[in-house]
Amino acid sequence: MSRRQTGAGTIAALALTCVFGATLLLSLAAGAGVYRRVADRVERSAGDRVGLTYITAKIHSYDEAGTAFAGQFGGQDAVYLLQEVDGLTYETILYVYDGWLMELLCERGWELEPQNGQTITQARSLTVEEPEPGLLHLCYTGADGGLSTADVYLRSGG
Repeated sequence: MSRRQTGAGTIAALALTCVFGATLLLSLAAGAGVYRRVADRVERSAGDRVGLTYITAKIHSYDEAGTAFAGQFGGQDAVYLLQEVDGLTYETILYVYDGWLMELLCERGWELEPQNGQTITQARSLTVEEPEPGLLHLCYTGADGGLSTADVYLRSGG
């Protein structure tokens, strides 16, 4: 009689272990799905913040009056940043082209196309206005359509 109880106990323990294992696997699968959704949301949000933050940081790195201004490049609004090196003037142009925030560094006056720039991050649009000298008003639309704005004074010019 004790032999049957031992067999029944073994089967019950094995069944309980299987139920525990299945529950553990289902919990891990559900947790992985939640993690993926949160990670995707954080990545999209960071992508939107990166674009405007990148532009404002670049503007602040050109901390002189007259070195940053609004303009047009490839038929779109752009931020122009000027710097002089060894007697030559170079311009960095920040603009949105074909779904990307782009950056182009070239000697001032060169005729280049928007596709020649380096991609920074995905973006929908950039609007740049200069309401007064030394102040740039930026409206940036990220890849997911989120609109961000910033008013940036050049520290030595505003």
